[in-house]
Amino acid sequence: MKYETAVALRYLRSKRKDKFISFTTWISVVGIAIGVMALIVVIAVMTGFQNEIRDRILGINPHILVVSLGGEIYQPQKIVEAVREIPGVASASPFSTFQAMAQTGRRITGVVVKGITSQDLASMSRILKGGAGTFDGRDSILLGKELSRELGIVRGDRFSLLVPFAGFSPMGAVPETVRVQAAGIFETGMYEIDNTLMLMPIEDVQRIVGGGVTGVEVKLKDVYQADAVRKLIAKKLGPGFFCRTWMEMNKNLFSALKLEKIAMFIILALVIFVASFNIISSLVMTVMEKKKDIAILKAMGARNNSIMRIFMAEGLAIGAFGALVGAVIGYGLCEVQTHYKIIKLPPDVYYISSLPMTISLPDVLLIAAVTILLCLLSTLYPSFKATTIDPVETLRYE
Repeated sequence: MKYETAVALRYLRSKRKDKFISFTTWISVVGIAIGVMALIVVIAVMTGFQNEIRDRILGINPHILVVSLGGEIYQPQKIVEAVREIPGVASASPFSTFQAMAQTGRRITGVVVKGITSQDLASMSRILKGGAGTFDGRDSILLGKELSRELGIVRGDRFSLLVPFAGFSPMGAVPETVRVQAAGIFETGMYEIDNTLMLMPIEDVQRIVGGGVTGVEVKLKDVYQADAVRKLIAKKLGPGFFCRTWMEMNKNLFSALKLEKIAMFIILALVIFVASFNIISSLVMTVMEKKKDIAILKAMGARNNSIMRIFMAEGLAIGAFGALVGAVIGYGLCEVQTHYKIIKLPPDVYYISSLPMTISLPDVLLIAAVTILLCLLSTLYPSFKATTIDPVETLRYE
């Protein structure tokens, strides 16, 4: 240990003649600890919400969507087999969609009907809550919770789907009325999906609209490798197909969440910045109190940069201790909430029963780095002030 660090730690441990300096030092520690704790908790909450939204989106939507530039795909099995051979692909399956009007009595609303396989429905069991399980025979359909409320539909009810492109006459398009039965009601937690989406067996959808399939949905082993796998799929299928990843399809949503996370980080970092100002006042008063000691060190040959390092080390020790205390408390609060679900949320509003928290190691490291940097900047002025002490004038009357 260099003597500068040893002197700095001794100054921190020694009893102060002026009790106010010790009080200011503890205020600095508490302020930094509170700032770090608040920043860790808020970032953990925002990361938890972001992961929750991502899981809900990926639970109902594909990781990669493959569509044909020419419209429908009429030989989907060849495309599915080719995609499944690509490294990183967990599964691939065809789907079909069409828009329709759902009607019950005098209630009518626009919906999106998506035809999927039974295997795809089984893979959604974790995200499709509310009793949705399997398709129950021909013309069975699953609909979102919000949509069922709007139409007044419960499980087992029959209602009509008006398909606008079923046929043509001299007067224009002739809609076809298809009678379907609600086999279940699902709840993804995403209002836009729960209020518009209906799920049907892909065979029934193809029977209604005819033709091929709309595209192929791809699930990956690692969702964060979507861009790399997309390039491999596009290369293998050729220029006649277009691929989009889940990040591209939800770019606006995740960009907004990322921007909000950055904004909250900056705002709460300012709390740490304000707390670090206490380090300036504490070190300035310490310099004044240790004026004689500084003069003696300089008279013994200590250089100005050594004097600066003493007080910089003292300030960094205060900041590091405060950051450590804040990190331990913040991490503890996140762990308590994660395991015991103390903070509850109304599930009918947020679709989750408790406040989600996810601690990310890169976020914690970034918070620690920013805290240490701010504390280091706060030590510059007091440390420079200590180097301006003239040992001759200070020790003349001692």
